[in-house]
Amino acid sequence: DMTASLSDADCLPGEVGVRFELAKSILSSITLPALLEDESTPQGKAIRWIVCDDSISVQLLENQDPVSGNLPKQKHGFRLGGNAGEAQVTRRYILAAFFHSTSQVSP
Repeated sequence: DMTASLSDADCLPGEVGVRFELAKSILSSITLPALLEDESTPQGKAIRWIVCDDSISVQLLENQDPVSGNLPKQKHGFRLGGNAGEAQVTRRYILAAFFHSTSQVSP
């Protein structure tokens, strides 16, 4: 279980388990949850980076609107108020999964 292996000491401060579940709910529309939960897969490594190490994604996940459930919009970028936080997290995850799929570097 990935949630059990994510320790607060290894991650940026905040509610790591809550961030993981929220990221998993966002990303399960494009990746099977079993792949996200398996730390040995590129997808599992990518979600761990999103939840633990990527300060932009962590900030978005930590600031979910309690009423709407939406993540905040980016403060920069497009004229129409920025991109939805969910889209930003998804794009960052895709790039991280691509990196871990093509990288020869051991963890």
